[in-house]
Amino acid sequence: MPNLADQPVFYLERLGTNLIVSPRPAIFVSAVSCELRSARQLVANTLTFLGYDPEWQEVFGTEEGDLRAMLRRRIDACKGVVQLVGECYGAEPPVIDEQFGRVSYTQYEALYGSSRGKRVWYLFLDETFPTDAHEAEGEAKTGLQNEYRAKLRVQSHLYHPLRTVESLEATVLKLRDDLTQLRRGVRRWTVFVVVILLLLVGLGLWNLQRQNESREEVNRQLTSMREIIRRLPQKEAEQRQIQPNEEPEMARKRAVEELAKQYGLAPSVLERKLPLVADELKHEANATTYERANAAYVAMDYNEAERLALAAADQALGAFPRKETEAIKALELAAWAADRRIEYADAMKRLYEAQDLTNRDSSPLEWARVQFGIALVLHDQGKYREAERILREVLKEREQALGSEGPETLAVRHSLATALEDEGRYVDAETEYRAVAVLRGKVLGSTHPDSLSTRNNLANALDDQGKYPEAESEYRIVLRLRENVLGPEHPDTLGTRHNLAGVLDDEGKYLEAEAEYRAVLKLREKVLGPEHPDTLATRGNLAEVIDNEGRYSEAEAEYRAVLKLKEKVLGPEHPKTLLTQGNLAAVLIEQGKYAEAENEDRIVIRLRAKVLGAEHPETLAARHDLADVLNKEGEYLKAENEYRDLITLEQRVLGSEHRFTLESCDGLAFALFSQRKYSEAEADYRAVLKLKQKVLGSEHPDTLRTFYNLALCLRSDGQIQEARAFAQRAADGAVKVLGSEHPDTKRYQQLQQELNAS
Repeated sequence: MPNLADQPVFYLERLGTNLIVSPRPAIFVSAVSCELRSARQLVANTLTFLGYDPEWQEVFGTEEGDLRAMLRRRIDACKGVVQLVGECYGAEPPVIDEQFGRVSYTQYEALYGSSRGKRVWYLFLDETFPTDAHEAEGEAKTGLQNEYRAKLRVQSHLYHPLRTVESLEATVLKLRDDLTQLRRGVRRWTVFVVVILLLLVGLGLWNLQRQNESREEVNRQLTSMREIIRRLPQKEAEQRQIQPNEEPEMARKRAVEELAKQYGLAPSVLERKLPLVADELKHEANATTYERANAAYVAMDYNEAERLALAAADQALGAFPRKETEAIKALELAAWAADRRIEYADAMKRLYEAQDLTNRDSSPLEWARVQFGIALVLHDQGKYREAERILREVLKEREQALGSEGPETLAVRHSLATALEDEGRYVDAETEYRAVAVLRGKVLGSTHPDSLSTRNNLANALDDQGKYPEAESEYRIVLRLRENVLGPEHPDTLGTRHNLAGVLDDEGKYLEAEAEYRAVLKLREKVLGPEHPDTLATRGNLAEVIDNEGRYSEAEAEYRAVLKLKEKVLGPEHPKTLLTQGNLAAVLIEQGKYAEAENEDRIVIRLRAKVLGAEHPETLAARHDLADVLNKEGEYLKAENEYRDLITLEQRVLGSEHRFTLESCDGLAFALFSQRKYSEAEADYRAVLKLKQKVLGSEHPDTLRTFYNLALCLRSDGQIQEARAFAQRAADGAVKVLGSEHPDTKRYQQLQQELNAS
């Protein structure tokens, strides 16, 4: 039963007594106590003299809890607020106010009064005004108070810069006319006091009922949030299994959105309040160890989450009888906490411990869930082939238990397609994505976020195969749908815009790609933060476009900045970190820093072979870069041998028309040309040029480069007339596609001029 002392009845009784005994309007006097206590007392004395009841609240910053509720009650009972605006910021609430942002209690008093329609008088005190002795505040609080004073000077039509106690007293006395309007209202109110009291009593009873209902709603929300905290880590893991390449923060966002919908809560409110509730639950004595572990995870205290989860697993296994299902869930939670700390070895250890407690025959879905988790952590480490093997076994169990079209089954197939794509098996990945896209469209609907995720990844696979126009078209369709369904700033929408910029880069549309990347970068920094892996991915790709545009020193500086952040956030051996390191090596080659580039390339090759495998496309790309730098260093025979081995692998793994294969063929021709093997080089150049024109088009920058290289080879072999024709095609195309200031354009034009002069 509620404590009546906390209810409106007590307040009404007090208010009624005030009305009958002394119909004096109450005025709230707002000031920072440590600085202006004496000044506030002077204002209070003056208001009393004028026939008003002054009210205020002492706040020195040592009180525990949140005083805003009490301040609201006291200000609601007043007719107006007089605020002394001094130099001090004062104490502030324990959490940022939802309505007004970060404000002190004193600022809150005036802002709340104004929002409730109260008359607010701001009395500005000059820095020379005599104040009570007080400690100086820090730079941050001083800045906040200065901002507040500046805003009020602009917004308030009553601006009183007061320098003395006498001027303060005189100013309050000058408010007599404004205050008289309040008194007239009180006198009219007093005539009908009995009627008002009856209405207030009725209103009080209604408010009491509403408060009870509100309290019930708050309790319901609190109960819901505690349940969500228990479910969120597993739901987040499920979301990550849907999109293995996605960063954990995005998986959490989608998990929160889904749970908010299930519990009838606003996602924005849930995102804001959940960490606060989780932090309280983490320290609650009556909560179970497993509940506290989940709370620590939601509060992003991953070390504590893992510790508590392991303790919960021990408790479950030590019970009689053993609670193995509870232990499995606790070990999974410990694994997710370790994974979020990028401690993959710990994560795998916990999942293998959970695996030992599962039984594929008696509990196939539980076994499959743990195996799916193992595959996810393997994928995080770049061990895609191992992840694929496990996912195929998980798929068997889910198809048998849930059917081939069940959403959880399709999630496994989507993850399997992603593993195939990351292995470089792009054709297989495309086939799998297309099948999943059809089934998800049928089961979930064509605009469901999961359906759009599969279509986005299908476009990725098309891009990987060099099917750029088809990929661009698919990206634009997905982007339009995601903007309509999720909004233009949703992380998934930004992901598709990032991918669209990538395919524009691949098509040689550098200006369009750069503009798109810059737009995405600005939004990702706003939505995700500057160190989020997705933000870093956009920065890295923007650097790549700048590199392609010939702004090499600018690109190098950006690559180094991104590499440093990726090593910090992801670790030095993460595939995404190695991607940036490989790009750094490439731009070093462009600037003639060959020894430095060769060293970087050899490091990348070694780490990629270790993490991804010797035949992974990214490992092959690093080998191409190494052969390229050997060419530049004059080690032509070594470069030739490296290219021949590489082309054999690329033709088998990627296909003879893949862009990587074509670039390696171009590099081999250059190595032959550099050894004066002109006939062999010419034949190879003509063969690769024919394929580039077919696959990329005649104006693609890669094709223009081969025109130029073939012209060089023909000139060296004495075929000047044909060399002129190819040099002109290279120069004219570069002016159109790259612009007249691009380094490649200038090189092509110089060759054209030399040939025309000969």
